[in-house]
Amino acid sequence: MANIGDTLESKSLAVNQELINEYAHICGDYNSLHVDVAGMKDHPLFGGTIAHGTINVEPVLQAICAVQGKTWPTEGTTIDLQFRAPVKPGMTISSNLVVKEVQGNSLVCDMQIQDQDGNPCVRGTAVIPV
Repeated sequence: MANIGDTLESKSLAVNQELINEYAHICGDYNSLHVDVAGMKDHPLFGGTIAHGTINVEPVLQAICAVQGKTWPTEGTTIDLQFRAPVKPGMTISSNLVVKEVQGNSLVCDMQIQDQDGNPCVRGTAVIPV
């Protein structure tokens, strides 16, 4: 088990429009924010399409699964998060989980998902039963 202050293995994901479109097909969310490349090109806030929020969290899910030795987070795993910045095609995002507390058999981690320049896209806390 990890100790307070340990950083868990980081996982990363390269985001492109094809991934976003595939995810839209899986979940049925065809919001123009995600799939309308031409229409979103000149959007004043985003300047292009953005990834679905669940895509943004994928690196953390992968990191949690690596710690648990599973393909999907185990029962009792919780993630409390805030989206801080949009994730756009062409970005590579990665997880950063730092153990801040050990509660019984669970790790309580400060969580961040950041872009390739280190800018936070998502921040929060993850509780990881191990």
